[in-house]
Amino acid sequence: MIVFCQVGDPIKLWEKYRESLSEDIRRRMGRDNRNSEPVVDIVYNQCLILLEDIVTSMSGKSLLHFGLPEPIREQSIMINNRKFMSELAYDTSRLIQVVSVGVSKFNHDQKKVYDDVLNSVDSNFGQLFFLDAPG
Repeated sequence: MIVFCQVGDPIKLWEKYRESLSEDIRRRMGRDNRNSEPVVDIVYNQCLILLEDIVTSMSGKSLLHFGLPEPIREQSIMINNRKFMSELAYDTSRLIQVVSVGVSKFNHDQKKVYDDVLNSVDSNFGQLFFLDAPG
């Protein structure tokens, strides 16, 4: 469809069907890393790589030519590296529990720093933080 038809909004098409298109990749990556759910951006990128390979073989052109996101090919190499993937294999539900318990034990100053750092990360502020404390 991308190669032979004029798609009005290729990004909208991708966003609507990327979940279905990447289902097999997500399942395979989940099987390889049983401790956690695969990282969504990595799954979508792997799907874009496979999609671009098909589109390129049919048209000789990249996804970018058709108005779709360009995949990061280096990420494909990392996915096949078990050590790299094991570093991403976090049990997020367990980590959420650990953080919840830890944050509830913070004193006022610790909570303020924690909130400031999270706010900076969530807002993409890119601030530097210097902490001077014993321990």
